[in-house]
Amino acid sequence: MNHDDLCYTPVVELRRLLTTRSLSASELVRSLLERVDDINGPINAIVALRAEGALKDAQAADETPPADWGAVTGIPFTIKDLNETVDMPTTLGSRAFAGHQPSFDAEIVSRLRRAGGILVGKTNTPEFGLRATTENQLYGTSRNPWNLDHNPGGSSGGAAAALAAGISPLAQGSDGGGSIRNPASSCAVVGLKPTRGRVPGSPASYESWVGLATDGPMACTVRDVALMLDVIGGPVVGEPYGLPIPSTSFLSNCDRKPDRCRIGYTVTPAHGQVHPEVAEAVLSAAGMFEELGHEVVEACPDLTGLREPFKTIIAGNSGALTNQIDPARLGDLEPTTLSVMLRGHALTAADYCLAVSTARSRSAQIMHFWQDHDFLLAPVMTQLPPPIHAMPSQFDLETIWREISDLGAFTYPFNITGQPAISLPCAWSREGGLPIGIQLVGGYGDEAGLLGLSASFEEARPWRRMRPPFRIGGLALGASPQSQAPEFGSVQRETPS
Repeated sequence: MNHDDLCYTPVVELRRLLTTRSLSASELVRSLLERVDDINGPINAIVALRAEGALKDAQAADETPPADWGAVTGIPFTIKDLNETVDMPTTLGSRAFAGHQPSFDAEIVSRLRRAGGILVGKTNTPEFGLRATTENQLYGTSRNPWNLDHNPGGSSGGAAAALAAGISPLAQGSDGGGSIRNPASSCAVVGLKPTRGRVPGSPASYESWVGLATDGPMACTVRDVALMLDVIGGPVVGEPYGLPIPSTSFLSNCDRKPDRCRIGYTVTPAHGQVHPEVAEAVLSAAGMFEELGHEVVEACPDLTGLREPFKTIIAGNSGALTNQIDPARLGDLEPTTLSVMLRGHALTAADYCLAVSTARSRSAQIMHFWQDHDFLLAPVMTQLPPPIHAMPSQFDLETIWREISDLGAFTYPFNITGQPAISLPCAWSREGGLPIGIQLVGGYGDEAGLLGLSASFEEARPWRRMRPPFRIGGLALGASPQSQAPEFGSVQRETPS
């Protein structure tokens, strides 16, 4: 197996190679670390690298009998730079938190480590994850491996770009309005926003945007996403939205042929416009599901009336975040971040409570759709992945919010309802070769059905052989010389112990 093939080998296959000793964890980690050195510069996906620690973990995995292995022993993974890691900085993509070193791991990091996973690095994110593109003043802009003139989406853009570039087979993302699904669609990988409460946010946060935000798995295949969800999912004591542990693994559901489903589809957003090629991709997927034997009807719940309460909830929680920032560092915040926080401080308690109440009431109305339909098929983003620096950066919060919410008109409603939603690769644009994903939304708590249907779609229309057309150390094919990554600084590395 050559270097490129190894870097794109699915986790399920890597586990077989590792357990049969056809491949060692040390070989795998060294290969991925070499790839970081070779290609991370142009895409700027990894912002901190744990090379020495990863190699030590790999050696320990190689010395462990397979009978004692966990679900992902020897498998490298990345963590978004919003989540705590005890042995790596967690900067939240902000100059105000540059060099910040937590004293603990987030629960999902602990679970991946306990299952034998090997943390290799932290991935780029916009400041506090508050933008739909991945760019910040601390680490700079991440770029889409499919076309370096374009953004990989956000806010888990570094995670998606790393997966698409073959830097890591598993990545953790987080999603408060589309931040897993948007970059997954932009980079032709799979990203799952789990049901509210499926994946804990502890110990740092048991409550994230009143349940609108959640961590979730990202990978290049549906089965790998399901495997990662098996590892990171499950309740913790005190989790306000915790769900019971399912009786079967999520991975096993990917191997079962789904029953005939009733799938509603739509390409009509509650606000904004849909790019014609995005609509084409959804309609093409609808036809594929019909060919697979499902009933497919044009139908969608009413998603109006959500934008304002969503904005209020985000602003209120962002405003509260200022209490965790050293007052001397407030000047380090980016203007767009500061504008959101100031809006939060201007809100009254009544404003916030009304927004939460409205969001909950509308959620109940929307979820009635799943009484008559099993799944909803819709776009992920309404537009193609935007060019670098195309999203607004001015201080006008209303303009910024309108453009971001229009782009995610089909994603943020399901953060409000808390339902599971997945982004799957489906098509590439005729000009620029930009990935276009589709979104499937399941009933509350039905990741098993959602993953099973997604796996059948992947089997019918496989994408794993599709790889970004970049050259190692060079530019994306067709990209201009101006596409080369800016010199924002080298990847951080852990201090040798």
